[in-house]
Amino acid sequence: MINNILCEIGRLADKIKRGKIFSSTDVVISSIRSIGKLVSKVRDDETLKNIYPIAVRELIQSRQTSALLLNSLRELTKTLVDSLEETRDLREISTRINLKVHEIEKSIRDKNRTVAKIASNRILDGDTILVNSYSTVVYEAISYAISEGKKLSVYIPESRPGNEGVFFARKLAKLTNVTLFVDSAVRHFMKDVDKVFTSAEAIAANGALINKVGTSIIALVAHEARVRFFSLAATTKFYPETFLGELVELNRISLKLEEEGRDLEGKIDAYSPLFDVTPPEYIDAIITEKGLIAPQAVVIIIQELYGWPPKIPSLESEFIKLQEVIG
Repeated sequence: MINNILCEIGRLADKIKRGKIFSSTDVVISSIRSIGKLVSKVRDDETLKNIYPIAVRELIQSRQTSALLLNSLRELTKTLVDSLEETRDLREISTRINLKVHEIEKSIRDKNRTVAKIASNRILDGDTILVNSYSTVVYEAISYAISEGKKLSVYIPESRPGNEGVFFARKLAKLTNVTLFVDSAVRHFMKDVDKVFTSAEAIAANGALINKVGTSIIALVAHEARVRFFSLAATTKFYPETFLGELVELNRISLKLEEEGRDLEGKIDAYSPLFDVTPPEYIDAIITEKGLIAPQAVVIIIQELYGWPPKIPSLESEFIKLQEVIG
């Protein structure tokens, strides 16, 4: 049974790593649910001590850019360690962990809902909004605006690799008018755009945005065209480790060549980054559940969340505690 669950987690991690799950929210919810399921099936302390860190590390490494994934799994792991310090009843521990999974999931959805409502207030009747990749929170923001009777249209690039933009366009087309175009045409269409809305994989301490590759080009073009650029990101997507000087590692996958390029296989290196970094000077505001903030204010929010100097427990330190508690 445990081996089957570990295999499921391995398959999930592979899908995440290859960008097959588009939304960071969906990535995190799938991941914490899988860990909750794993803990519920463990029958002895020793097995828990050995396999829990392996499973969590595999999920973290599958999407190292995701601050929400790291923060959620850190919170879940702390709950596990705290529970083990109080009881060795694995049924009780499983109950606590799965309650925490539901709590984290509810918190994510509630914060996204608040972010979306605030973002929808920035949409005016008649606006053309450019979005990038697929985002549940951006979708909610547009849905709220439309439900309030605002007429709007959406522009969206394909968002290669993965073509999340095509998936998003299909979903948005049920709500409003959508224009889908190739990624390289962003500058051509920017003249028709009123605002840019993107989500976030992570927000660094300096206010930089880590998001799907192509976001930084969109931000640069929007800056040139004087189009306001907004990132919709709850504070759980702030990457506290960057406050201490750590860098966010960007995922990169091997690129499968199209039919017309197959003759080049083995002769060239072909890669595609999944994410890029947008400098804070190209971001007009980050829309959080606390309201709109300037990128330069991110450090203040991190101080509010983690204190000063910031106390940020690493996952590895929690794993060490796990080993010590179980013995």
